[in-house]
Amino acid sequence: MSGESSCPTLIRKRLWQSRRDHYIAVFENALMLLCQRSELPVDEPGLVRELHVTSVTARRKLDPKGRYGSPVFEAQSLPDPDSQILESFEYKRPDIQWIHDDESAVDDRHREKSFVIECKRLGRTTASGWNLNEQYVIGGVSRFLSPEWRYGLHMSEGMMIGFIQDMTPSEILFVLNEYLGNRSVSNLESEMPLSDRGVNRLSHEFERPFSKSPFTLLHQWVDIRGVRAVPSIKTTRKKLPKKRLKSNRGRSSERASNTSSGGI
Repeated sequence: MSGESSCPTLIRKRLWQSRRDHYIAVFENALMLLCQRSELPVDEPGLVRELHVTSVTARRKLDPKGRYGSPVFEAQSLPDPDSQILESFEYKRPDIQWIHDDESAVDDRHREKSFVIECKRLGRTTASGWNLNEQYVIGGVSRFLSPEWRYGLHMSEGMMIGFIQDMTPSEILFVLNEYLGNRSVSNLESEMPLSDRGVNRLSHEFERPFSKSPFTLLHQWVDIRGVRAVPSIKTTRKKLPKKRLKSNRGRSSERASNTSSGGI
C-alpha cells in the first residue's frame, strides 16, 4: 500500500508546486553565488561543502521566516514506510535532502517525504582517468533508477546539480545523452537555449521499478570554468585511544590485592 490519498486536492498539489519551486530557486541562487567566488575546491566533496554555505545565504534571502525549513546534507535516506525490515538502500546518503511533511498522506508512516538532490562534476576525463560525464550518469542519474539506491522513493521528482569544470554545456549535453541512451534512459532536454555562463536548467522523465513512476529528474548545471580551482584542505580525525579491558584474571588478582591490603 502506498499510504497516500488517491485524490489529492488541487490545493495540496499547488502547495507542493510552491515548495518545489522554492527548492529550485534556493539552489539556483546558491549556485549563482558560487560563480562569484574567486576560487573553489576542485573536488566534489569540497564543492558540495561550499554549496552548503551559499545555500544558507540563498535560503535566508528567499525565505527569511523559515516557512520551508532547510535542506540536510549527507544524511541517510528516509526509511521505506512500505517495508517491515531495514532495507539496504536506507543506508545510502544522498548529497542533499529537503524533507517535508506531505499533507496528502493518509497515515503518518508516509507523511515524511524527501526531495533528493545529487551533485556531480562535469567535464573532461581527469588526469587520473575519472570520466566525469560518465560518472554523472552511472553515479548520479542511475541512483534515481536503481532498486539498490532508490533515491527519491515515493516522490515524483528529484534533482541533479552539475558543476561544469571544463567543456561547454552543449558538448556535455551531447556526451551525456549518449551515455543515457546506452542505458535506455530518455535524453536530457534544456528548458531554454544553453548558456555558457551562469546556471542552465534541464530535465527528463523516465520509468523506474519503484514508486513513484514515471519520475521527473530536474538538472541544474553551474558553469564554474572561470573560477580558479584549488585543492581542498583535508584534515584527518584523531583516533581516541582504545580503553584496555582488564581480563578476568587481572580483575581477580586486583581484587585479591585489595582484600589483603584491607580494600573492599
